[in-house]
Amino acid sequence: MIVDRHPVPETGNRFIDGTHESLVRRIGQIRERCDGGAPREQMILILDAFTADVHAHFACEELIIRALGFDGWEEHVQQHELLNTQIGRLVDYVRECEVSRDFMSTVAGTLDTVLCRHEIRYDSSFATLLRKAAAPAGGRDLIVWGVEHETGIASIDQQHRGLVEMLNALHRRSGDRLTPDEALGLVDTLRDHVQAHFGMEEGVVRAMAPGRFLQHRAHHAAMVVQFDGIRDEIAEGVLDVGVAVRDFLRFWLMDHILGCDRPLLCGVH
Repeated sequence: MIVDRHPVPETGNRFIDGTHESLVRRIGQIRERCDGGAPREQMILILDAFTADVHAHFACEELIIRALGFDGWEEHVQQHELLNTQIGRLVDYVRECEVSRDFMSTVAGTLDTVLCRHEIRYDSSFATLLRKAAAPAGGRDLIVWGVEHETGIASIDQQHRGLVEMLNALHRRSGDRLTPDEALGLVDTLRDHVQAHFGMEEGVVRAMAPGRFLQHRAHHAAMVVQFDGIRDEIAEGVLDVGVAVRDFLRFWLMDHILGCDRPLLCGVH
């Protein structure tokens, strides 16, 4: 895709590609502000918001490729950490030092270079895998429940299966002409069930693997933050509910079940 005359590589995942497009557009806006002589204090707030969005994007992308079973996901996390450090140092320099207008004009160019170099060089490595994981046609289920999803704990498996069924139903409904309120209501219902499930599951983990309880609760807290971020984007009209469900939330749920719960719970009962 082309954004502000800048090529943005496509991965085939509309959630990731949409975020890439948004970040590149944000860099263009930062460039305009810098070139226009915006006060440094104002630019610091804008750059801090951009940095937070980059961090959130990286976390979501890492979850997706981990859920897909991408062999290089840990190396990709390291690249994200390096990029976060580079961007953070640049913003800290602007915050802590008296910088010229000419220097400020180079900030957007630096952000553009480091971010797009990463997308071109590293994100292309999992693009084929993402395209193969495209949603099934005809409104079929996004996740087909099987023995590979089971933890062996009946109460947890029952709730996991219920969440999978709700996600599949939301996927099918997203093809209808839902009003914004209807779409948000369905997402909020799923969130309520997720919260209830996390509370129950934490009780099980506390009883069966107390040494892993705090880590597991922190995992749940991070997942809720991600879900709420997606929910807010849907509410604001920034993110289509179908894209959210098809290209992020299904991986979000798969990562929870296959990447976290099964490795922990299959070995403790």
